[in-house]
Order: sequence, then C-alpha cells, then structure tokens
Amino acid sequence: MQKLLIFFILIFNFFILSIFIHANNIFISNENSDTVVVLDAATKELVKTIDTGGRPRDLKFNKNFSKLYVVISEENHILEIDTEKLEIIDKIETGDDPEIFDIDFNNNLIAVSNEDDNELTLIDLNKKEIIQSIKDVGVEPEGVNFTPDGNLVYVTSEGTSSVLIIDVPKREIVNEILVENRPRRGLFVNNGKEYWVSNELSGTVSVIDTKMQELIKTIKFSIKGIRNQQITPVDFAYAKNKNLVFVTLGSANHVAVVDALTHKIIEYILVGKRVWGADVDLAEEELIVTNGNSDDISVVDLNRLLAIKSIPVGKTPHSVRIKNK
Repeated sequence: MQKLLIFFILIFNFFILSIFIHANNIFISNENSDTVVVLDAATKELVKTIDTGGRPRDLKFNKNFSKLYVVISEENHILEIDTEKLEIIDKIETGDDPEIFDIDFNNNLIAVSNEDDNELTLIDLNKKEIIQSIKDVGVEPEGVNFTPDGNLVYVTSEGTSSVLIIDVPKREIVNEILVENRPRRGLFVNNGKEYWVSNELSGTVSVIDTKMQELIKTIKFSIKGIRNQQITPVDFAYAKNKNLVFVTLGSANHVAVVDALTHKIIEYILVGKRVWGADVDLAEEELIVTNGNSDDISVVDLNRLLAIKSIPVGKTPHSVRIKNK
C-alpha cells in the first residue's frame, strides 16, 4: 500500500512539473521600463519581470520555443532567454542600434536591422557571431523577414520608402521595390506568395507578389471619426487557419482585420492608445496587442473580434510573443 502511494505521488509530481516546464506564457518587451514581462497565457497574471536594460524591443522565439531572443537597442545586442527557467542565459552582439530582426526557419541565422548605420547584420546563431554586415540597405532600415526557404531577406527602408531584397548565400542586394511612405514591418502571407508591408505615414499596406517581386495591391485604411493622419499602420499578426491578417494602426487606437485572400477589410477593433506590436495564440482564439501610450496590452477575442480586457504591463510596451506551442 505504501509503495502504491509513493508511486501515485511521483506520478502527480511529474504531472505538475510537466505543466510548469511546458507553461504557456505571454512575453512583452517594455521599451521605457527596460523589462520583459511574462504573463500566464491562461490567467493573464504576472509570472515574472525580467530586467533587460537598454530599451528592449523586438522579440522572437527559436524553432522549438525553448529560447526567446530580445533585441536591446541601446546596448547593441540580443539577449537569449530560457523560456522554461525564465532567465537570461546569453547575449549576442549585433552592431549599432539594432531594432527588428528575424531568425531563419532552420535556426542557423539571425538577420537584424541597424537603423543608424543603414545596415543589415547577419549572425551565425549557433556560434553567436556576426558573419557579415551588408551596407547601404536603404535609409533607416527596420522590418526584417526571411523568406520561408531562407534564401532571401526582405528589409523595409523607412527613408527610401522601399523594400530591399537580399540574397542570403550571396550576401548582396538583388532588388528594391518602391512602396509608400515610411514602411515599418513586413509579413509573408499565403504560404510566402505575398509580402505585406505596413506604410506608417500613408495609412496603407502594400502587397508584393514574391514570385514577380512587384507591387500588386495597396490596401488603404479609413475609420469613421478618425483623421487619416492618425492611421499609422505598424505591425502584423497572422491567423493562418482563419485567413486573417491583423494590422495594428498606431495612433488610430484600432486594429484592422483584413481577409488574407481577398485583401478586403473586415473590421476595425478598438484597443488601447498607440497600438503597436501584435501576436496570435496557437488556437487562433486570442490576439494580444501592445499599447505604447497607455502602457498596457489589449486581449482581443477573435471569435467576436472584440477587445475584452486590458492589462498594465510596463512603460511603453513594444512587442509581444505568445508561447503556447
């Protein structure tokens, strides 16, 4: 009887430990608090605050979600965080003023934009060393996205209102596509057949055909009662199974819901002040967005397309990533 009791206790402890190890969490970078805040994805309660220093901004997971990488713009490096222990375990030098970055599908390379130097830096993720800096990547490069096959990197250039395409094996710029005013972020849609670009000062999204490498559509946003100059698109989140793209509209305090196939605007969702970063959970039931001027996040119910909760997280939240994989 005693042995049986011990057996059940061990099984119970293992079950509890498994839940902890594979915990589902939300990670938010706060630019002016110099922190990454971790929330429980189910309860939205605070799990931990990680001090990062130096203006944390963009966030990305590795392929198996065991690591979170955080750009620290003022300190010119990327932090590596263990997503189980919720501890900083390493840092990777990036060159000056890193802002947005991406990791290729095989987790071999990081590509990061260096806004002040007009460069793109390629980093060997396994060795954690800079391989090469590609110069003259437009003016004030920001958004960075590897193509699904990892052979190309698309980079948005705010100052030249264009997207530059870089051949990764050759380490050289192979094309430049004009978009609209001040492109900020990019997103590959429809299995990589399209690349969407947010144009902050034009209030639009440019749609690029990736096979032809040419602009095929411009999506214009308009919200009743809000001035056009307040509609400042920045970030994207993509619900692939629902064929929906969510576009944060900055100072308009709304998120646009766009049909990925038809490019039609379905809805505008009211959220917090100066909505910026965005991510969708695995089940595509919730959208989380960061609101830079109200120092909180909004939780959006994707079945109702309605913001149902706001949660204070820190000063000027920038980016958000959901680990529930």
